[in-house]
Amino acid sequence: MVSICCLTYNHAKYVRQCIDGFLMQKTSFPIEILVHDDASTDGTDVILQEYESKYPNIIFPIYETENKYSNGYRGRMDIVFNYSRARGKYIASCEGDDYWTDPLKLQKQVDYMESHPEYSICFHRCQHLYEKTGKFTKDNCGFLFKQGQAGVDVSIDMFFKEWITQPLTMLFRKELFDPKWQKKYKYYRDTHEIYHFLKAGKGYLFSFEGGVYRIHSGGIASILTPIEYSKVYLPIDGELYRKTHEAATKRVYCETLQQSVDAYLQVNKFKSLYYSIREFSINWKFGPLWHNLKRIIGAKE
Repeated sequence: MVSICCLTYNHAKYVRQCIDGFLMQKTSFPIEILVHDDASTDGTDVILQEYESKYPNIIFPIYETENKYSNGYRGRMDIVFNYSRARGKYIASCEGDDYWTDPLKLQKQVDYMESHPEYSICFHRCQHLYEKTGKFTKDNCGFLFKQGQAGVDVSIDMFFKEWITQPLTMLFRKELFDPKWQKKYKYYRDTHEIYHFLKAGKGYLFSFEGGVYRIHSGGIASILTPIEYSKVYLPIDGELYRKTHEAATKRVYCETLQQSVDAYLQVNKFKSLYYSIREFSINWKFGPLWHNLKRIIGAKE
């Protein structure tokens, strides 16, 4: 019924907790666990082999001998190496450094999707764990729920207005996934995938907390400087807007442009000005442009 898809790379510190979160699921239906390890060098593969030998009918890893990312592979590895072999009606995701905490997570999600065929995808809430401090924080979507409310519908505008989820919370109908989505983009990410699922059907966000998103030095997003963030996300957000021309994706792209203005303000006024003009060319609002110009003129390199 459910194929759990997991990507790992040097997750030896975390992967036991991740796999145990899969195995603790209490379901009335069968599951499979599909893992792709991108040639880990820290013993992640040894741990996966241990679980594979113990649960040969549930856990099915792929072990790369050469790191595909280092060799230039930039596609979505979960699509190519996990989605493509998934046998489930539904696919759930969780990377090897994150983990699930609710043993009924999958049962709750599948029960809802089975009784609501008009929904293409569903999510739940999660906590964020800052490994450096050991501190847990809530996600940023608590305001969406009234007390006791089981969940809310997710629209494209709502999804892009607030990053309300992480991939570890996601469960979707495999039959609605189209591999051609990735081929439309140079910078295809989970953002794009969720966008297309919300175009294909309705989305639902449960109010229960079912997992933990780990923020650590080994996670790419958690170690980006503002300038690095600009370099990574400007192409992603810009391409998504140009391909979709949605008001929501436009807003996200303009926000990333503004973050780029801020990132370069003290180190490169010309780039800061360039991104200000690009933002203006999209939203045609003089207020932000005038504000940026005043800041750029007063900024020191």
